[in-house]
Amino acid sequence: MELREFSKRGWTRVKLESRASIALFPMAWGLLPLGFAWLMWFTDTNMDLIPYLGIAGMLLVLMGGIAGLSSRMGALGATRVGIGLFCVCFSIVAWALVTQGNFPTWGGLVFSSAAVVALVKGLDVVFKDGGYVFQRTWNAKTRLPIDSLLGWEIRTTRFDQQPMAVKRFGSNEFVQIYGRVIDGKPVLYFDMLGCKDKAEFQSLDFGIDLEGFQEALDDSEE
Repeated sequence: MELREFSKRGWTRVKLESRASIALFPMAWGLLPLGFAWLMWFTDTNMDLIPYLGIAGMLLVLMGGIAGLSSRMGALGATRVGIGLFCVCFSIVAWALVTQGNFPTWGGLVFSSAAVVALVKGLDVVFKDGGYVFQRTWNAKTRLPIDSLLGWEIRTTRFDQQPMAVKRFGSNEFVQIYGRVIDGKPVLYFDMLGCKDKAEFQSLDFGIDLEGFQEALDDSEE
């Protein structure tokens, strides 16, 4: 679908704020205690402190991951993102088990390192995304025109700030429609996640009739 089709049908592109720097700052600090933990394990020094360094490091990494994802609605729907966050959370549990002697220290170090890599790959889906998000004015009483959405998973036709309709093209590439209230006015969003460039966007078959949205809006205002 051509990008200009959205502007012709009353949709405007939304400029997204990059959260990469906000995410990388706490994550970078989180790698420091994890690095010290590895060094202490190799040198067999203060072994009892390693689990606490591991927990502190992974909490900072988790904080950075959440900050990086906060700019994109539904980013958790990407498989890589979900796996990355799960691994980081589980690594914190693993370090808690290490403090109780129920999990080896080297296992906590290896799993935490792998969790960081998994989360970075998940954030890569969001940070390399082309930012193809469009919005249009809407009426909160207007139902979503399901006849204009072919091949979509319709979750609700009522105006909602959670995903109303979703269409997947891959485990880390999907589009969703959801609502927002801006300055007291309802707005409908078309949010494509995982699409890197214009050529890829225009090659995707969204199965959407943009005119149907305007018709639904006009009918509700009559």
